[in-house]
Amino acid sequence: MLKKTQFIFIATLCCLFLVLHSCTQQKQPDIAKPADENPNTFTVKGSVREIFINHDEPDFPEAEGKEIFTSTCTMCHTLRYISIQPNFPHKTWEAEVNKMITKFHAPIDSVRAGKIVNYLVTIKGVKQ
Repeated sequence: MLKKTQFIFIATLCCLFLVLHSCTQQKQPDIAKPADENPNTFTVKGSVREIFINHDEPDFPEAEGKEIFTSTCTMCHTLRYISIQPNFPHKTWEAEVNKMITKFHAPIDSVRAGKIVNYLVTIKGVKQ
């Protein structure tokens, strides 16, 4: 009876050793990085992959109303939101700014709203 218990104990230890050894010896899959990728933006730590995305705000051209536009609109959203919009006519930009005021309660008075609309038409407007 003692021999059977010893055998089970040794077999259990061997299995445990094999399981632990195989867990520490697992090779992580190679992950191909694009050749032009900045090495500081992509890391692999074990099975965890981290990607760092640069956050670059768009650079809008200088024109009358830019300061009011940037300071007012960034209170609620990023300027990237504006940069991805298509070019709109004056009427559409006016409706968009009014929507921000009426639907989303943006704290913009009528004078500032007019300057913002004019700036948007200057940088992303189309002829009507």
